Formats: sequence, structure tokens, C-alpha cells
Amino acid sequence: MRKLKERKDKLNRSVITSVVLHLLLVALVIWGSFVTKSGLTGGGEGGQVIDAIMVDPNAMVENFNQQQQQQANAKQAQAQREKKEKQQEEELRQKEAREQERLKAIEEERLKTEQKVDDQKKEAEEQQKQAQDALKKAKEEQKIAEAAAAKAQAEKENLIKEQALAKKKSDEKAAAQQAAEEEKAKAEKAAQEKAAKAEATKAEAAKAEAAKAEKAAKEKAAKEKAAKAAAKKQANEVDDLLGGLASNAPGTESGGASAAGQGGGKKSGTNSDGDMNGYIAQVRLAIQAKFYNADMYRGKTCTLEINITDKGTLISVNAVGGDDGLCQAALAAAKQARIPAPPSKSVWQQFKNTKLDFKPE
Repeated sequence: MRKLKERKDKLNRSVITSVVLHLLLVALVIWGSFVTKSGLTGGGEGGQVIDAIMVDPNAMVENFNQQQQQQANAKQAQAQREKKEKQQEEELRQKEAREQERLKAIEEERLKTEQKVDDQKKEAEEQQKQAQDALKKAKEEQKIAEAAAAKAQAEKENLIKEQALAKKKSDEKAAAQQAAEEEKAKAEKAAQEKAAKAEATKAEAAKAEAAKAEKAAKEKAAKEKAAKAAAKKQANEVDDLLGGLASNAPGTESGGASAAGQGGGKKSGTNSDGDMNGYIAQVRLAIQAKFYNADMYRGKTCTLEINITDKGTLISVNAVGGDDGLCQAALAAAKQARIPAPPSKSVWQQFKNTKLDFKPE
């Protein structure tokens, strides 16, 4: 806008200058037409020559018309220039208006961009703050985690130390226990050898006792048999003396048979008791032969209920009273023992459900 005004002022000055120059030129031409220069030539000495200038009115008119035409052309050119300038000014105004709109749009866009940048900056600051808070929180959590890890590591090291100490104690205890077991095994072996020898001695004694009891029983049976034969012979002699009356008397034979039966029953019962006692002694020795920890149960008793076949095969054995530890060991020994067969059916009938008191020796 300023440039356009400067150009317009410059153009006005040029037009004014041109008009003034043309007016001066016309004035000079008019003034020259009134001036007549004449030159006179004298014949004598000291004469002067006068130059004269003549002005052609037609030429002046033509020159004036040219000037007028020039002025008209200048005015027309000035009008065209002014019209063009106005047109340029309008175009420039419109251009400036468009430029203002563009600048306004640019400014609005700039403001929007600045607002957007501010928003982004605020958002970035908020995100940075959140990131700093998160980093701070992460550092605190890391610190807590490191403390927990250090505590866990210390606890782990303490646990390892405790386990190592426990293992050492366990190894020492195991070594001591192994040594004790070895000593115990040696002692048990010695005790077993001693018990085996004692059992062998007892078995021999029981065998001798059983043989002695059997011999006494046989002798007793022979005596009873001889007594029965003598009684029968005496009865026969009485019968012969009475002429067969005694044999025909009612109840005599049956009474004699009854008396003999009673005597026989009594004597047979005595023999059976001896066999029973001898067999019980053999069963005790058989169980004692498989019992290896007698010293641990000295003075203790266990009552065993034993059921066997007539061949001596163990059907069942149960503890019905006594020390629990001894009963467990006695049951194991009884199940492994080789129980001898009963000497007779009557002994088996009496023994097959017998309760036996077992005392380790």
C-alpha cells in the first residue's frame, strides 16, 4: 500500500513537471513572436550587422496544437495510468485482503499449532512426570525387591549352613549309630552264639529229660502191665477155686474191668502229663533257638497261644498277654521256629490250643 502511494505521488510530480515545462515553452514561443531582430548594413566605417529572426505563425499554431495534443495524450495517458493504478490498487487491495486472510489463516493455524504444541508440551510434561513417578516407584520397588532378595539370600545361606550343620550332625549320628549297630551286632552275634550253645545244652538236657521221662513211662507201663497180668491171674485162680462161680456172678467181671480201667486211666494220665511237660519244654527250646535279643528282655514274660497240626506245623500263634516288645519278638521267633511233632495224639490234643508262657533265657 505504501509503495503504491509512493508511485502515485511520483507520477503526479512527473505530470505537474511536464505541464509546467510545456507552459514555459508556449510562453517562450509567444514571446519570441513579438521580438523582431533586424540587421542593418552600413557603408561606412564602424557599421554594425543586425540579425533578425522571423517567426512563422503557422508553425507556432502547429507547435501549439502539438503541445495540446501532447497534453491531451498526457492527460489520456495520465487517466489510463490512474485507471490502471486504481485497477492495480484494487487488485493490490484484493491481494492484500487475500494476503490478510491468508495471514489470518496462518496466524490461526500458528495459534492452533502453538496450542497443540502447548498441549503436547503439557502432555509430554505430564507423561514425563508420570514416567518420573513410575521410575521413582520402580526404584523403590527395586529397592524393596533387592532388600527382599538380600534377606532371602541371607535366609538361604543360613538355611544352607543349618542344613550343612544338620547333615554333619546326622552324619556323625549315623556314624555313631553305625558304630553302635556294629557293636550291637557283635554283641548280638556273641549272644546268639552263647544262646545257641545254651539252647543246644538245654535241648540236650530236654532230650535227656524227655528220654528219661519216656523210660520212666515205659517202666511204669511195664509195671502196670505186670500188675494187670497178676490181677488177671489172681482172678483166674479165684474163678478156678470157686468152680467158675465167680466168673458167672453178676457184676464181678465188669467190676474188675472197672477197677482195672480206673487204675489204667490214672496211670495213663500220669504218663500223659510227663509227655506233655516234656513236649512243652521242647517247644520253648525251639522258639528260644530263633530268639536273638534275650538280654534286652530279661525278666519279662509273654503269653503265646499256639495252634499246631499233629505233625508240629504251626497253624497260628498269637500274643494274649505280657510285654509288648517281647511279644513282638517272640511272635517273630515262633513263626521261624522248627516246632517238633507231638509224641502222641493225646499230647497233640492237649497242646494244639495251649497257652505257653515264654521267658527269654
